[in-house]
Amino acid sequence: MHARIASLVVLSGLAFPSGLLAQQDDPMPVSAVTLYRSGVGSFERQGTVTGDESVRLSFDADQINDILKSLVVVDLDGGRVGAVSYSSDEPIGRRLEALGLDHVKQLTLARLLGEFQGARIDLTSTSGEISGRILGVDGREIWHDDDYEEIIRLSIATDEGIVTVDEPDIRNVRLLDESLQRDLNDLLIALGTQRTEQSRSVEIDLRGVGDRRVRAAYVQETPIWKTSYRLVLPEGEGDDLHIEGWAIVENTTDHDWEDITLTLVAGRPVGFEMDLSTPLYISRPEIAVPVELAAAPKMYDRGRGGGQSPFDGDADEEENIRRRIAAAQERERQIRGDRQSSLGLPSMSASRELEESVVSLDMARSTKSMASGGDEGEVFFYRLDNPVSVGKRESAMLPIITGPIEGRRVSVFSPTTQGEHPYRGVELTNSTGLKLMPGPLSVFDGSVFAGDSQMGYIGAEENRMLAYAVDLDVDAERTTNQNTTTQNVRILDGVIHLSNVIENEYTVTLDNHDSTRDRMIVVEVPRFRDWTLSSDIQPYEETDNLYRFEIEVGSGATETLTATQARTQSTTVALTSVTLPTLLTYQRQGAASQAVIDAFKGYASRRAAVEDARKQISINESEYQRIENDQRRIRDLLRSINRQDALYARYMGQLEAHEDSLDELRSARQALVNDLAQKEQQLDLYVRTLRVE
Repeated sequence: MHARIASLVVLSGLAFPSGLLAQQDDPMPVSAVTLYRSGVGSFERQGTVTGDESVRLSFDADQINDILKSLVVVDLDGGRVGAVSYSSDEPIGRRLEALGLDHVKQLTLARLLGEFQGARIDLTSTSGEISGRILGVDGREIWHDDDYEEIIRLSIATDEGIVTVDEPDIRNVRLLDESLQRDLNDLLIALGTQRTEQSRSVEIDLRGVGDRRVRAAYVQETPIWKTSYRLVLPEGEGDDLHIEGWAIVENTTDHDWEDITLTLVAGRPVGFEMDLSTPLYISRPEIAVPVELAAAPKMYDRGRGGGQSPFDGDADEEENIRRRIAAAQERERQIRGDRQSSLGLPSMSASRELEESVVSLDMARSTKSMASGGDEGEVFFYRLDNPVSVGKRESAMLPIITGPIEGRRVSVFSPTTQGEHPYRGVELTNSTGLKLMPGPLSVFDGSVFAGDSQMGYIGAEENRMLAYAVDLDVDAERTTNQNTTTQNVRILDGVIHLSNVIENEYTVTLDNHDSTRDRMIVVEVPRFRDWTLSSDIQPYEETDNLYRFEIEVGSGATETLTATQARTQSTTVALTSVTLPTLLTYQRQGAASQAVIDAFKGYASRRAAVEDARKQISINESEYQRIENDQRRIRDLLRSINRQDALYARYMGQLEAHEDSLDELRSARQALVNDLAQKEQQLDLYVRTLRVE
């Protein structure tokens, strides 16, 4: 098997920063947490500092960008917030490039020493100590039967000559260039930190006198908080329902939440991620160095006569220069202050104002529960009335609602219900004064678990229907029937307009086999758009797609509910598509008037006259065609008969009679065509002016 032999190299002088492994108590413990249902949380931390002091806060490495984007620090007692520093996330590849190791992907011994070609080293091997400069690195193969292993060999130029050392024989290597050794140590620290450290530190520089209160606030990614509910149904009639709501929160941070103020917000603020911790480099154009001709030496003439200082006799000018120097110094101080502001840190004058805004808001209790709820802006929130403690990497279930809620027992039969039984359920009215977030609901009938339900968002005073079990004591059967009835018949501009009423009947038959308890059953009926409910029974509630009817079914009784929806549909048909018997049927149904019948009879008689005229023309044309065919037959016979024969004279007589008949048919056809045109004109005029209802 092919193998590459590598040995462990210990670089002397390698040291970690003294504070890197130091452990200390959290100087600013978490005091308040606000969790949102959008995957972020707002954190407040408070602590006390004395004099000039730096506070170090640690976070998960993948949260550092959120911290840099949102961190706010306030010294509440007149101190000043200085710089906020953190370890740079400079790419390792760029550090390797600075050491000339830009193409090294893995820092093995061979690759590392090969990249330091020419560097002075002290090396200890199994054969002794060697000092010199690295000449190069190569490999040689040692074969063992059908396989081989590769041995890396280091060449060193010494005062006595070139020495080679196999990599397995190397015990210690030290770079003698102190600057190169320091850079290498820093690089190894960065590599070790990148691979093993899962947290990042942010150090806040605080300047001031005496003991002072300090507060920090920031936003970072957190799991969304969830809710679950328990609903207890009363055993007796008239008793209130009881609801309990629990919030499930998870502390995925590395800090314990000890006696914090916890707020749960239903809003979803906009959030995004941006990599602010990784240094960003841009390409810059390379410009040639401007070169000018060197200045030639110049000789000045000696001056004559007495002279004076440029400020002598000009005190105003000297004062102006001093003022310009002072102004330049002030500008420098302002620039230093602007750099501090660019970190997003508030000034001392803003700290008092921020103290009021960062503090979690006070809201009045809405119901007697373990949490207070309220609205702030466009969001609703719960705030736990008592301090909360959740250990790091732990989760907790906290009560946020407990108390009575309005509702009633019902059974629900819906169009989507599978099978022949309705569901047992409850109809709730959110009388808690709070907004109920979506979550699972476990229902208990007295002390017995009755079933689970899924609850959606329910605003204050809103109603919801929830089902938790199948009601096996009630059988339900549904049928549908659709009828179409012609309601009105009109004739307009020669077209018959029919107004048809389509009725859809949805019938549910309910049979209650429970001999001890009556049932209040809510029947949901599909609601058709643009249809009108025409039933005698009216729904007590409507949705966009359903009507809700309620019907009480006594123990051992059977009840039927029929909901009828109707829609008027208008259709048009041509007069030629309708017969008089059909219109007479509509008349018997009360849909067509006598005027419509009379108008259609007038149309029918005129149309019959037109058809009769067309028939006469057709008869004329048929007779004309018959005579012409007979003439052709006679002419064919005459070609074979002698003109002197009597038969020839007979056929000629027939031809003359045929010609007389054709003349008569042509004259009659013209009269028939004129008669047809007149009758068609009369029919068209009658139809175009026909408007009866």
